[in-house]
Amino acid sequence: MKILYIHQYFSTRNGTTGTRSYEFSKYLVKQGHAVTMLTSNVFVKSLEPKKTHILYDEYEIDGIRVVAIKNDYSNYMSYFKRIQSFLKFMVLAIYIALKLDRHDIVYATSTPLTVALPALIIKKIKKVPFVFEVRDLWPEAPIQIGAIKSPFLIKILRAFEKKTYEEASNIVALSPGMEEGIVSTGISSSKVRMIPNCSDIDLFGKEINEKDRQALIKKYQLHGKFVVIHGGSMGVANGLDYIIKAAIELKKLGDRDIVFILTGDGKTKPYLEQMCKENNLDNVIFTGAVPRQEMPSLLAISDITITSFKNIPILATNSPNKFFDSLAASKPVIVNSNGWTRNVVENHNIGYYVDPDHPIQLAQLLLEIKGKKGMLKEMGKKARNLAEEKFERIKLAKQVERVLLDVLENK
Repeated sequence: MKILYIHQYFSTRNGTTGTRSYEFSKYLVKQGHAVTMLTSNVFVKSLEPKKTHILYDEYEIDGIRVVAIKNDYSNYMSYFKRIQSFLKFMVLAIYIALKLDRHDIVYATSTPLTVALPALIIKKIKKVPFVFEVRDLWPEAPIQIGAIKSPFLIKILRAFEKKTYEEASNIVALSPGMEEGIVSTGISSSKVRMIPNCSDIDLFGKEINEKDRQALIKKYQLHGKFVVIHGGSMGVANGLDYIIKAAIELKKLGDRDIVFILTGDGKTKPYLEQMCKENNLDNVIFTGAVPRQEMPSLLAISDITITSFKNIPILATNSPNKFFDSLAASKPVIVNSNGWTRNVVENHNIGYYVDPDHPIQLAQLLLEIKGKKGMLKEMGKKARNLAEEKFERIKLAKQVERVLLDVLENK
């Protein structure tokens, strides 16, 4: 197959965001398929391009042809600036995609929903079928968060969402909740495949050098501490003030053992840092952005991880990278979304659920379990086993490949 893979935020392990598209593309290339990744240059511009054009650069990354559109984006951008970035990428992606040699199939992955328009136009003009991957339910997610309020815009976006689902030959959903959300728009369930986010058991299964481990413990002054890590972005949706409030509660209760490590960057980081400063917290550490390939070492020094989101119903459908990284790293995980990740955690006894509106619950849970490291290690082993059995990336990449092949066979 000649596959045009459209993902606005493609990143390798050198980047600081999820690498699902990179890992799947590598697998597809190894299977003999030709993959062209159409993306923005946000996470690859530090690399050396193979060719440079006015509107985009070309890279060769592990056999993947990467066409990276020159388009700025940052979590610190205002909502209006981000919309401008989405629209600029959409327009340039259409123009460049139509100039590229014809592909057999298009695999377009959100977010944002606007990545679907290039796929729709390629189908119309070049008669090439496309599969649409839903990573977040748009526009419902930004509507519930409050980022989109205009009734007129909401009506247009919902109509576009429905049109995308109807025109796609197949739809891949990253969680059961997303699958239900797609079907609720009137799409047949037979057209939707649930292929969740994946655990990179190779990257997170490597033995960490004890010297490197001790160096990190010394760097962050963690000797004798009970370490809780939240790895990932610091966007509004993550609701990380919940963790800061739990840290405040622990300080009130006199605890000096539990430390939170918050990695990554995002719009709410200055606010979170200010909260810590105002409350004189010494039990919260901000590391800044951490390259994905360095995350295994950081997770290795943790006792448990937390995956946090605001208490907004649509966010309970999420399939977050940090959750699956935790499983791959043999770490138990705390979740505060009352959705499918809670079901996974509780059904397999690999962690805990806490109420997102009551940070005192998180504080009390950590006080209860901080002396039970043996039990937590057993939970971590179960987490790793689950990652290998259900969420291993090659197994899931094979499922995506099968979807693409089925579309072409039934064309």
